[in-house]
Amino acid sequence: MSREQGTVWRFALVGLLTAGLFYALVAAGVEWLSLSPAVASAVAYPLVLGFNYLAHYRWTYGSDRPTGSAVSRYGVMVGAGFLMNLAVMHLGTQVLNFNYLLVQTLSMAVVISTNFVLASLWVFRD
Repeated sequence: MSREQGTVWRFALVGLLTAGLFYALVAAGVEWLSLSPAVASAVAYPLVLGFNYLAHYRWTYGSDRPTGSAVSRYGVMVGAGFLMNLAVMHLGTQVLNFNYLLVQTLSMAVVISTNFVLASLWVFRD
């Protein structure tokens, strides 16, 4: 397996673990705390970031970029993803009235694809 293929597989595995945690937190917020889907998503999003950053920094990319620089860039990437996620969740659940889990799945596909490109080419690149 090439280095690039390994990066893709590690990114996917970290993403799946992060997504599982994220879905559990969103569902708990909606079902147990009676939060709106958009608010539950907004609360869950930052809670999974620490794991995601460290796993990608250390394992997915094995980055030599100084932590301060990488975490700053990661913050920009995540901020953009947060805003994309919030917009899609609001549009899908409040305007179009689709099921929040379906909308969250679509939103995550968009955010994850964007994050892979940014992480590979900008955030963790040495």
